[in-house]
Amino acid sequence: MKVSIILPVYNGESTLTQTLDSLAAQTYTDFELIACIDGTYDKSSEIIKSYSDQFNSLKIIQNEKNRGLGATMNRLVYNASGEYIAIAEQDDFYYPDRIEKQVQVLNDKQEVGIVSGIAEFWNGKHVNFKFPGILVSGKSYPQGEELFLLNYRKGVKVVNSCMMFRKQMHVDNGLYFTQHYPSLGVDWTYILRASLVTQVYGIKDVLVKLDRRPERGSLTTKKDKMFKASRELIRSIKYEFGGLITEEDYKFAMNTQRQLELGFLGGINFLIKGVFYWMMYQDKRLIKKIIDKIKKKI
Repeated sequence: MKVSIILPVYNGESTLTQTLDSLAAQTYTDFELIACIDGTYDKSSEIIKSYSDQFNSLKIIQNEKNRGLGATMNRLVYNASGEYIAIAEQDDFYYPDRIEKQVQVLNDKQEVGIVSGIAEFWNGKHVNFKFPGILVSGKSYPQGEELFLLNYRKGVKVVNSCMMFRKQMHVDNGLYFTQHYPSLGVDWTYILRASLVTQVYGIKDVLVKLDRRPERGSLTTKKDKMFKASRELIRSIKYEFGGLITEEDYKFAMNTQRQLELGFLGGINFLIKGVFYWMMYQDKRLIKKIIDKIKKKI
């Protein structure tokens, strides 16, 4: 088949149904769906099997023990037979034309190795955010080193959960999903490395709705662990790509991370850390973040 959709699953029984419904409703149907259950034994496998008559091809593989997202993604890619590989996540909703639009881009633009789009963030009541801002504003991704530095300095700007890539591009360039970082770092490091070997295209349409309800138990809600991993990623990528990343780039990236972390603090913790950052780093973005949050409280 032309397309393989890969779906890593970890205790997904409470959210899988809406994801599978949205994939079964795609306008482009020439794809295989491959799910990997990452060492858990809830009802996820049974739920996926119940959709066997709704897909042209459905395969379920099982990690005997929990391997983590990076290792699971690598196993899924290895088992994918499609020319194009689309990433799905167990708690997201995909709009019906997502796969069709991405296949059209890769068919028409042979120089493009990765295509993604815009994601909506749903808080349980309404959509309160769209990402990434560069596509939402109608602009296009830069390419090569410029895209690499954009994603390094300002955080990943390519939506992993609605990404599609050419398998041959992935294999020829020795790309892989890292096992070193938690969830966020898996796609961040992939995009950084891939941006130096292929073109990345951003569709300026909403392709996915991300479930970001506060009560979710996903890794992206475990902020302390995520923040620690993000800082380590910034440091290690600086070491790996020292010829591209200047000390100014490194400081900018760290202050981007500090700015993000401030947004999740409140009360006395926010004031103490905010004043400390203000005095230590003198980054206008940090100062603006502090002032804006104080104004909102007032």
